Amino acid sequence: MSHMFQKVLVPVDGSRYMSGVVAHAIAIAKKTGCSLTFLYVVNVELTTNLEVEKQKETSAKIPEECRQKAAAEEVSASSRVEVGSPAETIVETAVRAKFDLIIIGSRGYSRLKTLFVGSVADEVMEQASCPVLLVK
Repeated sequence: MSHMFQKVLVPVDGSRYMSGVVAHAIAIAKKTGCSLTFLYVVNVELTTNLEVEKQKETSAKIPEECRQKAAAEEVSASSRVEVGSPAETIVETAVRAKFDLIIIGSRGYSRLKTLFVGSVADEVMEQASCPVLLVK
């Protein structure tokens, strides 16, 4: 039996909203048998080149903790850290590694703030070539 989703990308950022996204992703993986990849993007727009390597090292624990949570629930998972603009990097990673689905959290910005700032989730939903599941 073939499953609709086999490889799922789950961007994580260390925020307080992340645990809900991770829980949803694990629940979906348990039901569908898909594998999860937890991705943390070091935002180069906010970082100097000297800090990128340091931040890559310290940030690696975020997706790794998510991977361990999934593994504890017997879900196949991996973790990775990329460097770039968050939305672009998420979309490019999904295309390059042929992910079937992206599960991403909505930060719950106020409507007004979202109009001015936009959110990574909004950009990913607009640009992704695969389905995107938004977790509120």
